[in-house]
Amino acid sequence: MKTAVDCLACFMDQALRVARISSGNEEAHLAVARAVAALLPQMDMDLPPPENSVSVYATIAKITGCRDPYLALKHLSNEQALAVLPELAREVEQSEVPLRAALRLAIAGNIIDYGAMRRLNVEAALAQARTLPFVLDARGQLLEVLTNLPEKSKIVYLLDNCGEIVYDSLVIRCLADMGLSVIAVVKAGPIINDALLADALACGLDRYATIISNGTSCPGTPLRSCAEPFLRAFHEADCVLAKGQGNFETLSEEVAVMTTPVFFLLTVKCPVVGAHLAQLSGKGVDEFPGRGEMVLYCPGYE
Repeated sequence: MKTAVDCLACFMDQALRVARISSGNEEAHLAVARAVAALLPQMDMDLPPPENSVSVYATIAKITGCRDPYLALKHLSNEQALAVLPELAREVEQSEVPLRAALRLAIAGNIIDYGAMRRLNVEAALAQARTLPFVLDARGQLLEVLTNLPEKSKIVYLLDNCGEIVYDSLVIRCLADMGLSVIAVVKAGPIINDALLADALACGLDRYATIISNGTSCPGTPLRSCAEPFLRAFHEADCVLAKGQGNFETLSEEVAVMTTPVFFLLTVKCPVVGAHLAQLSGKGVDEFPGRGEMVLYCPGYE
């Protein structure tokens, strides 16, 4: 997915918001605004938005001296999700098809995104997720693919945000219970509220999966920049589950040349992403206004 003109305004909005979280110094806020504004004309519009955002967040960190502005919110998101995990795990276990139930809750958890969202109500999103229809729903195809894989087949699960990874653990546990070998992928360094290795370990994902980093501090998976160990796991996978908008934005066109099935799990929080999904799926753009639409999409299974 390419960067759109609307993304430039979003970068400016994010920059000022993060500058104010990072520092109480108004001079720093102005310096960030000016520096990021100077970056915009230099951006490669053919790159996905998450790749262009790397320079934006690096600039903010350099000026404010704060490398991980969302650290406290990340910890809080993890703690809040862990508090309700036992109840959600029971709900999944008691479901007729546990993996289907886990997928719905994990996708609802994708609302925890401090890059795309200003206000979050995770409890409401989870409650709504139990009845909200999917705009794109490839859960049946995903279950078919997974149930036909031999035991110990490799599943690569691309994680997204803190807090959200706790809901992902419901899916990952189901995959492990199916006898599949799961590799859960985090980011190498702080970027927005994306999960790092320490977060995955704190949330217990290592009980059901091997945790690795993709080698980047990008809020997505830009294959051209990823580390070799991750690339080897990615290309050797029997199935890939890519969570969140950032992973969709960076991989939506890359997967066109892949034979491995790649399933995207996300809530749509941006009309630019919605328009791209509409184009790829053949659905009407009005079905993706960017207000939290639930999507499980795999190219070829529209």
